[in-house]
Amino acid sequence: MTQIDCIGISKRFNGDILFRDFTYKFKNTNKYAIIGENSSGKSTLLKIIGGVLSATKGEINYSSDINQSNQISYSSPEMNLLNEYSIQELFDFHFQFKKPKISIKEQLITSKLIDCKDKKYNTLSSGMINKVKLSLAIFTDSPVLLLDEPCTNFDHENNKWYIQMIDKYCNNQLIIVASNNSYEYSFCNEQINTQHFK
Repeated sequence: MTQIDCIGISKRFNGDILFRDFTYKFKNTNKYAIIGENSSGKSTLLKIIGGVLSATKGEINYSSDINQSNQISYSSPEMNLLNEYSIQELFDFHFQFKKPKISIKEQLITSKLIDCKDKKYNTLSSGMINKVKLSLAIFTDSPVLLLDEPCTNFDHENNKWYIQMIDKYCNNQLIIVASNNSYEYSFCNEQINTQHFK
């Protein structure tokens, strides 16, 4: 059973408490949304759950099937990828370390990135940059998928693509989405409001 057990998590930033005493069990293949006002700590909480940041107080326990470095997939607008790499090179590099759900060629075709696979990452539009990050996370075969504002800089067509990919490729994963946009977490069956942990 996949499970992430948050016990009394608190985070202080620049003297302010973002949230306190957050206790929650994320488990199996449930889909969760972390919601709340801007600057309420949604993204920070997601990073702590994924092991990217440390909590000021509290602890997180992971089930035995989760090894943080390889078994948690993560996508965020704040992520930095290798600027000088082409899209193809980024996918090739990423999947040297991660297990893919489908072949890299299929990923590029499904993401409609195949025609621009030789473009350098640092020349892409903001929407295309987000699509690359999101594709790498969605197509990684891992028990846990963490998504921070997944449709950032997306147009209507890419929003639809995102929901289709989640529906087709991510049913067997525990998913946690941090977002204020209800469209981004429309498939989630539980919502957690960070305002309740002030």
